[in-house]
Amino acid sequence: MASLKKSSAMVRVYYATDRSRASQASTAKFFGGQRGTLSYGSCEVSIPRPQKAAALEERKSAGPDVNPQSDNQPVLRKVLPLEYDDYLSRLGMAIAKSSKKSAFVFVHGYNVTFADAARRTAQMKYALGFEGAPIFFSWPSKGRSAAYPADEADVEWAQPDLKEFLKDLAAKTKAQNIYLIGHSMGNRALAKAYIYLISERPELKKVFREVILVAPDIDSDLFKRDLAPALATSANRTTLYSSSNDLALLASTKFHISPRAGDSGSNLLLFDGIETIDATNVNTGLMRYFRISDNSSVLADIYQLIRDGKKPAERTGLKTVNASPGQYWRFKSR
Repeated sequence: MASLKKSSAMVRVYYATDRSRASQASTAKFFGGQRGTLSYGSCEVSIPRPQKAAALEERKSAGPDVNPQSDNQPVLRKVLPLEYDDYLSRLGMAIAKSSKKSAFVFVHGYNVTFADAARRTAQMKYALGFEGAPIFFSWPSKGRSAAYPADEADVEWAQPDLKEFLKDLAAKTKAQNIYLIGHSMGNRALAKAYIYLISERPELKKVFREVILVAPDIDSDLFKRDLAPALATSANRTTLYSSSNDLALLASTKFHISPRAGDSGSNLLLFDGIETIDATNVNTGLMRYFRISDNSSVLADIYQLIRDGKKPAERTGLKTVNASPGQYWRFKSR
C-alpha cells in the first residue's frame, strides 16, 4: 500500500454484509451486488483531513472507486474478512475501549456499492469524532441508478439478516450505547429489523439509544399504520429527518405515486413519539465536514444528538415549529 499523505487519516470500520463475494481482485469490488450469506470483517479507509474539506462533497451517485492517489476523497484501502468469532472479539474490543461502550450501525440506501458504504461510514466516524465502533450493514444494492426495483426487493430480503446481526451486536458484545442510522431505502430494513428484534428480545431495548431515520424511502401510509406506532413504543428515541431535496428520495418519485415517510412540505409526517425534523434546506448525505457551530447538514445535528443526547429544542441548529398537525423542528437559516 502506498504511504498516506499527512493530509489523510486512516479510519477502521467494521462491516456485516449479505452481499456475495465478487470475482474481481479490486478492493473497490470486493463485494458485488448479488445476494450472499451473512459475512463479517473490517475495512481501512483513508479520510482527507479538514484542510481538504472544501474538496469533499457527497458523491451524487454511486460509481467506480475514486482514484487511489486522490487525497480529497475517502478511499477504501483494504477489506479484511473475518471469521465470526474473531469478528465479535475485535468488535467487542473496539467497543470496550470507548468510555461509553458505544457503537453505531449505518444502513445505506439505494444505489450504493459496498465500497461507497465503507467510505460513508468512515466519513461519519471521522466527522462525528465518534468514540466507539463504527459499523455498517451492507445489503446487496446493485449500485446503479436504474436498478431501483431490484434494490427494493433486495432490501426486504436483507431485513432478517440485519435483525440477526443487531441481536448479536447487542447480546454478544458489552455495548451499552448503540446508535442506529439509516438512509433512504435502507430505513425499510432498519426499522423492521429493529421492531422485530425488540418484540422478540425486549430486554435488548436498553442498549439501543437512538433510531435515526434520514429521508426514509418508505410508503408514508404504511409507515404511519405499521412502523411508527411500533417505533414509538420500542425505541428509546426515534428521530426522522424529512427532506424535499434528498437525492435518493427524489429518485423514488420515478417509481412511486404515494408520498414517502421522508417527504417534507404538505406530506411532512408527524407522529407522537417520533421527533420529526425538516431538513429540506440542508445536506442529508451524511458525507460532509462541519464545524461544531454549523447547522448546514444533518450530520452536524446528529453530532449533538449522539454526543450530548440533546432534545431537538436544545440543539443549536434547530428551531421549533408549532403547526396545526403538531410540533416539529426545522433547521435555522444559514
